Amino acid sequence: MSSAQAQIATRHQEVVPPVEAQAAFTQHFDPTQPEKAMTSYQKLMHQHTLQQFEIANLSSRRRSSDKDMGVASLPSEGSRGSMSSTGS
Repeated sequence: MSSAQAQIATRHQEVVPPVEAQAAFTQHFDPTQPEKAMTSYQKLMHQHTLQQFEIANLSSRRRSSDKDMGVASLPSEGSRGSMSSTGS
């Protein structure tokens, strides 16, 4: 990851006004080479998406491991009968 990408990535949790985001894009990506700029931006967004999925996954694991919170769950044997399409 280049230093420009790292700078943008570190700001991912901040709310950036649209005008500032547009200015930052042209500062960090060369508009005279649109394909290279697009590829770099696409990689950056892919990394951001992966990070968001990882955060969501960790949050989900944390919630599912905390059984004392009173979260209801369905017993697995209760829905097996509805899985059969030939039982009727």
